[in-house]
Amino acid sequence: TRMEVVTTDERKRTERTCAGCGKHADAGELVRVILDPSSGELAVDMASSGFGRGAHVHGAPTCLAKALKGGFNRVFKADVKGDAEALSAAIVEAADRRIEGLISGAKRAGQLAIGGDAVSETKGFALLVVARDAAAAAKLSVVERAVAEGNAIAFADKSRIGAVIGGTKEVAVIAILHAGVAEAVAKTYRLSGAFRESKVSWTSSSEVR
Repeated sequence: TRMEVVTTDERKRTERTCAGCGKHADAGELVRVILDPSSGELAVDMASSGFGRGAHVHGAPTCLAKALKGGFNRVFKADVKGDAEALSAAIVEAADRRIEGLISGAKRAGQLAIGGDAVSETKGFALLVVARDAAAAAKLSVVERAVAEGNAIAFADKSRIGAVIGGTKEVAVIAILHAGVAEAVAKTYRLSGAFRESKVSWTSSSEVR
């Protein structure tokens, strides 16, 4: 079996500094933001694909607040405009767009199991996505197991998930089969998780489709 070895230099090249707390972390564990030089306003670059200089911050309200108090100014060497509430909302919005794009792509590639019956019959899925208004999905043993193992996320609502996968019906639960896509979805959700206000009860009553 071939073993992949990551050198110290390679690890340093992927590390970035949080503009809030100043600690180093892998770039994939930080939220990237870019600056519009004309307006001095920040934009969230969740996919890390935007051009220009970027700053990075942990997905934590405390780090974001510190970054807005001066950290972003130091990184961009400019007077940065922004407030924590607006940027937190922008992080969630950018994360949702990326997650929806990943799910839509997985659907086109045939890498989704859709609905409670299909998910229950699927073996070896990488991640479950359960609609926030479909908490009765917890009654399915496959969902209970995935939740217990930390292999499920609560995302959007049944109508939105149905729209994302190109259907007209509400969808309560889907399974992502592709490991790479599932990892990207989980990472994006994790980065934005601290900024999501609503809490999800996996045991409240709701219909599973």
